[in-house]
Amino acid sequence: MNTLTNVEDYFESTVHSRGAVPNQVLLEYIQFRNEIYLAEGYVSESEQSSAPDDYDAQSAHIGIRDRESGKLAGYCRMIYGSPVPTPLVQLYPQLQTLDARMVEISRFSVLNCWRGKLSAMGMAPLFLLARQLLLLSRHDDIRQWGCMIDDRFRKLCKRFFKMEFQILDEARMYMGSPSVPCLIDLSQTIRNNKENPDYIDTLNRKILKNWTAELE
Repeated sequence: MNTLTNVEDYFESTVHSRGAVPNQVLLEYIQFRNEIYLAEGYVSESEQSSAPDDYDAQSAHIGIRDRESGKLAGYCRMIYGSPVPTPLVQLYPQLQTLDARMVEISRFSVLNCWRGKLSAMGMAPLFLLARQLLLLSRHDDIRQWGCMIDDRFRKLCKRFFKMEFQILDEARMYMGSPSVPCLIDLSQTIRNNKENPDYIDTLNRKILKNWTAELE
């Protein structure tokens, strides 16, 4: 079985804390996201924006690179709820009560060639993004992830990661793609995966060994 230790022989994870991502790297991340969304048919070229937005400064940014080529294979950002409420909270004000322990995951982008085989190596960038998001969440005492997620990807995450989704509304156009507004309950997701060997071997052993009790 491939583990994240093996995967990290081939990929490098970089986490930029809030306000710490260099502008040139941020522009590269945005361009990568745009290329993925354009290739998937979510948006037309004319609808793409190559400029940072108001949320980038209050976000952590995660990039996954192929060690050999140095090219990006995955990227996402974690938007914190201050100083400006996240886009999801602005759309659904009832979420404000969760704001202190909720972040919004956005720009989640992985090269198509790494979205096939349901294994740690077959989906290495996705696994590494998930691990870094979990590490950040544990460090900052985050209990909920908010997201606007493509429904196909939601079903994949529910199937493989057993993520506990609460669907807030019907699918809608959001930042250029048709997406379902959701909350992901981290504590329940972790409980769901206690018997999931792939998840435990690749994520739980290094991150979640003691976190389950903390969340409960």
